[in-house]
Amino acid sequence: MADNTSSKTNGTIQMMDYWKIQDVFHERMKKDYEDGIITNPIFKPYFDWKFYNAPIKSLTREMCYTIMKEAQNELEALDLKHPTAHEQVLVEPTIDDVWKPYKGYGEDCYLYSYMIGIECEITNIMIYNG
Repeated sequence: MADNTSSKTNGTIQMMDYWKIQDVFHERMKKDYEDGIITNPIFKPYFDWKFYNAPIKSLTREMCYTIMKEAQNELEALDLKHPTAHEQVLVEPTIDDVWKPYKGYGEDCYLYSYMIGIECEITNIMIYNG
């Protein structure tokens, strides 16, 4: 019988670990947003939905495009600032080191991971909300 508490089986993250990693990520993201790490007001509607119960319909298609574009701009600026950082992004995160794939971005590793997360989630919202 498989042990669901182990970190890896055959090179993949266990589902239980995936949810823990996601929880750690979201907790830190919310704290950093509240602490002013993410200061761009364009992201406020996303955070209002993500953490403060604003209805998903409050994220209009136009707003989603604006948020995505700004996340892409932030990612591009961080990629230019850290030109070799992308070499590590295929490394799997672990419960002990959720930001392991983004370590090449130095102090910007959290911001970079948040922008990736925002971009992906906004894309999904646009797909599923039509």
